[in-house]
Amino acid sequence: MNKKNGTFQRQKGFTLVEFRIVVIIFGILTAVGVPLYLGYVRDAKVAIGVILNAEKLYYQRNEQFTSATSAQFEGLPEGNPLRVDVRDTTHYWTITATGSDNNTFTVTTTGKAGADFDYSKIVVSLIYKRNGDEVWKKAENGVEF
Repeated sequence: MNKKNGTFQRQKGFTLVEFRIVVIIFGILTAVGVPLYLGYVRDAKVAIGVILNAEKLYYQRNEQFTSATSAQFEGLPEGNPLRVDVRDTTHYWTITATGSDNNTFTVTTTGKAGADFDYSKIVVSLIYKRNGDEVWKKAENGVEF
């Protein structure tokens, strides 16, 4: 409040100190949130890479790609046809591998809603073709980025 002509008048807007405090709080939230988000996406990509290598090996042995459900990846490695252990990733991601034909397979990770953050709208996927073509896709709320 300012005192002008003997009466108090109400100030409008933020003071510079208040504005700086708000900017600092946003900076702290961004500094903490963005690395966590990127770390979870990186974990999904690592799991996809593990499954990619296992699918390639599976193809060499069986002359076809295979499919695996999220439930199979959440259990012991012996419970999925690729024999890979990605249980650490399944805490935040639902993972499916789909061998669509003898030339292509797709691995899709869909985020789960959790106590810390809601990643249920994030999807990271890889479409792999035997000729070596790889198409990575990342989407949030249906919008690719």
